Amino acid sequence: MSKRIVIIGAGLAGTTAAREFNERGQAVTVIDPQAGDTCERPPLSKHLFDNSRHHLPYHLESTEHITFVRDWAEEITLAEAAAESRYTAETQLHPQRLTDDHATVGTVHLASGESIDFTHCILATGMEANRPQIPEYPDALPVYDFGDAEWILARVEEATQPLNVGVLGSGYLGMEVATSAVAAGHRATVYLRGGEPLRKQLSAPVRQALFEAHKAAGVEFVTHTSSPDDIDANIHDLFITSVGARPRLIPIDGDRPAEAWEVNESLATSHPGIFAAGDCAIVTAGPYALDHPWACEPVAESHGKFLAEYLTTIADEPSGTSEDAPADNPADTAAKIWSEVPWHWSFQGPLKVFTAGLTSPDATDTIIRHDPSGAKFQVFHFDGTAPESKLIGVETFNWPPMQAAARRVLGGNHIPTRAQLEDPEFDFKAHSRL
Repeated sequence: MSKRIVIIGAGLAGTTAAREFNERGQAVTVIDPQAGDTCERPPLSKHLFDNSRHHLPYHLESTEHITFVRDWAEEITLAEAAAESRYTAETQLHPQRLTDDHATVGTVHLASGESIDFTHCILATGMEANRPQIPEYPDALPVYDFGDAEWILARVEEATQPLNVGVLGSGYLGMEVATSAVAAGHRATVYLRGGEPLRKQLSAPVRQALFEAHKAAGVEFVTHTSSPDDIDANIHDLFITSVGARPRLIPIDGDRPAEAWEVNESLATSHPGIFAAGDCAIVTAGPYALDHPWACEPVAESHGKFLAEYLTTIADEPSGTSEDAPADNPADTAAKIWSEVPWHWSFQGPLKVFTAGLTSPDATDTIIRHDPSGAKFQVFHFDGTAPESKLIGVETFNWPPMQAAARRVLGGNHIPTRAQLEDPEFDFKAHSRL
């Protein structure tokens, strides 16, 4: 039986998977209203005010192996082959249906009323921004998609004098917007629910260093803002929100998780033949299990590459279980498990902050190592407090070469211990080349 693979979502995870399938000669259908022409988010927030290129397109051409369906997927039903379904998406003809209809695992139902059968499905639907109402600023928008960014850019370009920008929220995107505004000569005020920014993203040493640097650069902060109703009117010329996002979720036989799709170490959901990648997936097993979506571009891209390789090497049966994988030997076992070191970056004005591996914003028992100037540093996270505890994650403040070293170390076979990193003579960069 041949595979019929459907990808729902054309962000970075879905586009990467489609490109990788194409290179392997595997036919795939990509369902998304903007299939073939989506963009990544971070440059939207980093470059709203400096007239530089502000988005990177995930442009993808349809090919012999890639079919675009520019429509919304509304639901999935399992084990109900829609043998007679047909559709036309622009000039793309419906792929020929499977000769063995009973082998179809599920059907994707589209907003147009059409449906598509599959043997394997990748959910790569990403996230959508929360859009709180700011009573005194009804035009407030998040910077989470290209349409929002274009509207904000037009306001910036129309301005004849520096803007007073308000930002609600203190995560990565909000801080990137505020610092890019100040760097471009505007004024920016960040409204925080708590007492410091990036409380859910970074450990205390890193977030406090950023907080102090941003205040020194001119970013203003209003802490402990309990409600948008507390924000005064007639202060800001432009208001931008950044208060998180939630995964886009399509029900499967009526099942829609509360947060995101839980997946195992192979990114398989509990539903046969259905996988999830990127921001709509919570990885619950394997070396990089987490209790919430990773929600960052490098992980989305890594998920897409992994699933394309995995699904083109497993047997044609669509169960998505370990029985699908090649014969059991160490190399094949590794191929079943998503294990690429996850990492994230955020450029906030002139400052750069990175994470790699497993880090925690609540970590207190860490090791900090500075460069000779003291201006750059890394925070090392371990799997325990004993001297022999292994390194599991690294935060890097304003020190890109050492971020690269951290990724090499965490992805290698020579993981240092707490005792090694406590030794001031230990050369972490040299160790990364082992």
